[in-house]
Amino acid sequence: MADGPLIVQSDKTLLLEVDHPGAAEARAAIAPFAELERSPEHVHTYRVTPLALWNARAAGHDAEQVVDALVRHSRYAVPHALLVDVADTMDRYGRLRLENDPVHGLVLRALDRAVLVEVARAKKVAPMLGTRLDDDTIAVHPSER
Repeated sequence: MADGPLIVQSDKTLLLEVDHPGAAEARAAIAPFAELERSPEHVHTYRVTPLALWNARAAGHDAEQVVDALVRHSRYAVPHALLVDVADTMDRYGRLRLENDPVHGLVLRALDRAVLVEVARAKKVAPMLGTRLDDDTIAVHPSER
């Protein structure tokens, strides 16, 4: 839309012109993947965060729907890097799963071995992981309460 109610910025900030005739439709379109940060009288500020994209993906939305909503309701061209980042972030969904294994208890299971290796090397995650059970599975230490 050439005169949409939404201004999409490269820092993942979305500015919604509240008085625009298409504002309600745009608000409904971005609600699944954008977090409201500020809502002064005329322009509401939303932010697209990795967590918001993750939650949208968990709720059944895909990157194509997010990109379509941004492009359709934007007043100006949407930064290409933002669109690529949305697709990359949402594509990661489901590559790792925490599962309850009947023998080993809680395990981290990967659909993508490279992602499992990367996560297992992370300084904050490594102490929580236990024995590598196979190429795609690592035991998780029980939490200490």
